[in-house]
Amino acid sequence: MYIFSGNCLCGKVNYNCYAKPKAIFNCHCVDCRRATGSVFGTNLFVPEEEVKIYGKLSSYTHKSDSGSTMTKMFCSNCGSLMFGRNSAKKNILSIRAGTVIQLDLIKPEINVFMDSRVPSTSIDEKIKKAPRMPS
Repeated sequence: MYIFSGNCLCGKVNYNCYAKPKAIFNCHCVDCRRATGSVFGTNLFVPEEEVKIYGKLSSYTHKSDSGSTMTKMFCSNCGSLMFGRNSAKKNILSIRAGTVIQLDLIKPEINVFMDSRVPSTSIDEKIKKAPRMPS
């Protein structure tokens, strides 16, 4: 039985995840802002082998400022950003929180890349903060 599931805007890509997230981050880096079209992105990090994806994805690969290879995966039809991979985090898949159906699961633990956040962004002071990505 899956723990959570989700889909893109048009419904042509969906997934089931069979593990609880290892971490949930709000990321304020420039890459996440540009990729999501929002002031930050919220990502759930799960073991890649615990996710079953259905439908056709397209991808875009680029280098992060740390030198890691980042791959962003999105629905080939509607363009919804859904998943990501980071070459520095083997076998971990990030799932974009906006695609998750079970909204009560989304409880970010930390705001990362606070050094590059949009200054007017409201921040929950109960959540930890980091100037960059913690190691």
